[in-house]
Formats: sequence, C-alpha cells, structure tokens
Amino acid sequence: MAYQALYRRWRPQTFESVVGQTATVKTLRHQIETGQIAHAYLFCGCRGTGKTTMAKLMSRAINCQNPNHGDPCGQCEVCRAIQTESTMDVLELDAASNNSVDNIRELLEQVRYPAQMGKYKVYIIDEVHMLSTAAFNALLKTLEEPPAHVVFILATTEPQKLPATILSRVQRYDFGRIPSELMIGRMKEALDELHMTAEPEALQLVARAAEGAMRDAFSILDMCVAGAENGTITAAQVRDALGTSDREFLFAFMDCIADRDAAGVLRKVDELMRSGREPQVFLKDLSSHCRMLMTVQAVKENAAALLDVTNEDEQRLREQAERFSFQRLLRVLDGFLHAEGELRFASTPRIGLESAALHACEAQRSEDVSALVERISELEAQLTALQSDIASGKLAVRAESGDTPKKAKAAATVGETDAPKAAKPAPKPIVVSGDAQEVWKQTLTLIAKNNPPLLGLIRNEKFIGEKDGVYRICLPLSKKGISFEKLNQSNWKKQIEDCLQQACGKACHFEAVLEKTDAAQEAVHQTLDNAQQSLIEAFGRETVQIDEEGMKP
Repeated sequence: MAYQALYRRWRPQTFESVVGQTATVKTLRHQIETGQIAHAYLFCGCRGTGKTTMAKLMSRAINCQNPNHGDPCGQCEVCRAIQTESTMDVLELDAASNNSVDNIRELLEQVRYPAQMGKYKVYIIDEVHMLSTAAFNALLKTLEEPPAHVVFILATTEPQKLPATILSRVQRYDFGRIPSELMIGRMKEALDELHMTAEPEALQLVARAAEGAMRDAFSILDMCVAGAENGTITAAQVRDALGTSDREFLFAFMDCIADRDAAGVLRKVDELMRSGREPQVFLKDLSSHCRMLMTVQAVKENAAALLDVTNEDEQRLREQAERFSFQRLLRVLDGFLHAEGELRFASTPRIGLESAALHACEAQRSEDVSALVERISELEAQLTALQSDIASGKLAVRAESGDTPKKAKAAATVGETDAPKAAKPAPKPIVVSGDAQEVWKQTLTLIAKNNPPLLGLIRNEKFIGEKDGVYRICLPLSKKGISFEKLNQSNWKKQIEDCLQQACGKACHFEAVLEKTDAAQEAVHQTLDNAQQSLIEAFGRETVQIDEEGMKP
C-alpha cells in the first residue's frame, strides 16, 4: 500500500476527534442530531484549521444511515461511498481553478436532481473567494432557495472578499488557530502509533512554525519522521528541516545588537551564511525573537503562555529584554520587518541582512524622529535614576566618605559620551566698589542699545566686581550649557568688553564664571548638559531653545 501523508492519515473521522474548534463542533453536531440542517454554510479561517475536513465530515454525518450522536458511523454503504469518493451525492469543487460562470452554471444544472444514495446532495466549494463576480451572481438565487435535498458548504481563507449578498445567505462559522498544546498532543498520538518519540523542544518548534495550522504541523512532522534516527526526533533535526536558527544563536546575535557590537554582528552573519541558512528565514526568526522580548517587557507575569515557551526561556528573555528600551526594540523590529520584505527582491540577500543588523546596532545615532525619542527617553531614565540616588543619599555618602570630587563626579556621570572639561570655578568673592558697580550699570545700558539679545543673557546675573581690569559675573551651574558658552565666545565677549571700555574710558576685560557646588549637584548638572548636547546635535543649535530656568534641579 502506498504511503499516506500524516495529515491525511490523521484527518478526523468523527466530531469528537476534531481539535481546537469546540464551539463550531458543538453547534454543527447539535444541528445534525436535531435534523435542523441549514441549506448553506460558510467555513472561514486560516489554512490548515480544519475547514475542508469539517465539510467532508459533515457531508457524511448528514447522509449516514446509522449516525451515533451526530457522528457518522463510517460503516454504512453511504459513509464508505463518500470516503472512497465513489458517489455523486457529494461534489467537491476547487474555486481556485474552476472560478468561471460556466463552471457554476454546470454545477447548478445538477442541483435539480435528487440524491442517489443519501438524504442530501452536498456541494463543497473550496476557496470560494476566488469565484468571479459573474459566478457569484449565477450562484445567488440557487444559494438563497436551493432544493430541499441540497446543502452548500463554502470554505475560504478570506471571507472579506465575498460579496455581502453571499454572506447574508449562509451560516458563517469561523475557525480559529489551533493552540500549540493541542497540536503537540495530536502529534504525540501520531508518533505513538509510529512507535517513535520526539524531544519536547522539537514538538514546540513544529507547533510554533505551524502557526496554528494542524495540517502544516503534520506536514513538518512528516519531514522529520522521514529523517529521524533511532526513532527519535530532535530539536536540531527540526531546525534543519525548517532552516531556522537555534535559540542560542538568536540570543547571542541580540546580545551583540544590545552591545552595539558591529564587528560581532558581522561575524555572526558570516557564521550563519557558512552554515547554509537563508537570510530571509533568519530575519523572520529575529523578528519573532524581538516580539518575544517586547512581550516580556509588556507582560510582567506569565508571559510564557503567550509565547509558547518554557518558564526557563521566559526568564532568559526577561534578562535580555532589560538590556533594551521599549522604544529601541520597536525600532529594531521595524527595521527587521522592513528588511525581510526587501530581501525578496535583493540580488545579494547577505548584504541586506548585514545592513539591517548594522542599522540595529547604530540605531541611537540615527537622526529620525523615533531615534531621537529613544535617546531622550534614555536620558530621562538616567536623570531619574540619578535624582533618586541623590534623594536617597547615595551620592552624598560617597562624597563624605573621602572620595575626591573628581571620583564622585565620575561615579555619578551617566551616558556614553565623555564629559566636557570642567568649567573654571568662581573665584573668591570680591568686594564690589561703587565705581565698578556704576561702570557695570552703564555697560548694561550700552549693551541694551547695541545688542538686546546679549542683554537678556547677562541682565539678571550676579555682578561680582572688578579686579586688575577684569569685570566678572557669576552664573548658576544650571546655565553651564548654552549661556556660559555664549558669554565666553570671542564675538560676544568682545562686544561686552567694547561697551566696558566706553563706560570707563579704558581697556577692560570680561569674564563669566560659574558658582561652586558639591559633587552630587555637579553630577545632576552634568546629566542635564548631556541632554542639552544631545538635542543640539540632533536638531542644530539654532533650532533648540533651552528653558534654563526650568532646567534647574
């Protein structure tokens, strides 16, 4: 006897053996038991969920001579004839290849004739959404008012493509994706019959790859059965059959991306290509892994049930997810999904994979809006953590325990960029003479006439006096960024010195200094400076306007 594929051998022969469609089975079984058979049904859902199987099962059940609680007996003459396809009472039509109006008219010509063996003539039209508009129109009248001995069963994966006039004339039943645990249980039954075993991880991989389609699961299992050694199917064998990457490789690859290790990513891609894997399949695996990382970030407890993974895998995913911000994961996933679509048309898929991986590593340096949001979010998180340390006294304790200000600042500084050189601290207070104060007031008046924006920078700052011909003002540390830099730029500084010379009648110099502070406050201000610098680098100095009063900690 010729070999029969597993999905055909294990096609359900009774309603009891149908898995994953409890509500639909219960309703149809009750209709058959009570004799309330509708004239037209629509079975819709994704591939491999049992639509055609249910249609064939129902065609036998409503014609069976000895039904058992709605199930066909499988032994009577009618059941055997339908199973062997030797009766004209059940006609199966593939609308994908028979979609013309002539095909439908030919079918309708046979509708008038009664059933030869059973009670009903059953017409199963698979992929019904493929029918042409003219074919649908030809079917309408008969579908609405068929003869009493006729039952139409339509099956489709895309019900949204059916005309509303068809949908209103049928009873619709939606077939959901079959849960992984049910598919695994069914596959174990099939393996037991074959006197074979499989590793738990192997069956999980098959179920995950099937994506809720029982037929796909049996097809993959069939490949693995053929290549199994010693009667055992291993996870490595399943990965080879699917062309997917193992879990360890995916974790290692994402670790390189988390570390922004471009060289490590390229080495991993080279290793992948040398092992004969397909870049497009690997990108699909990467996308799935990123989805898992986002899921464990969003779902704080029992994410394993959503991901079809073990508790140990969930814990490992959570540990890796902590290395990414949610915004970065979203951007990395978008990049992988885009690259996956582009790779179908790429002449060199490897280059497309490398490009996507390198973009994931360098994501933070990108200038698009999502990257900027990510960088700002990271800076906010750093600042929040730093302020929390200050509030709890951690930074103050460090400073008191004998650490030098330089060490305290290094411990508190957060971010990947090197901190700029410390500004010159304010000198000891100078007694401001009446003459120096008057000169400074006149200088401010001259600046107001010549450069009003410059007056806005220095008007409210503390004048600390004149010494050796140098006039000084003191700025708070919160203005260490833009204000301090501008006042010490040569062009701005020269304008102030020119006004000073006019006011006092001799050459003078100007200097802006910063107030002294402790290490903890310095760390906070340093973080604020880093945030300012990131915004300036991203949008440009002329575009960014900093509210320095609001920046004070």
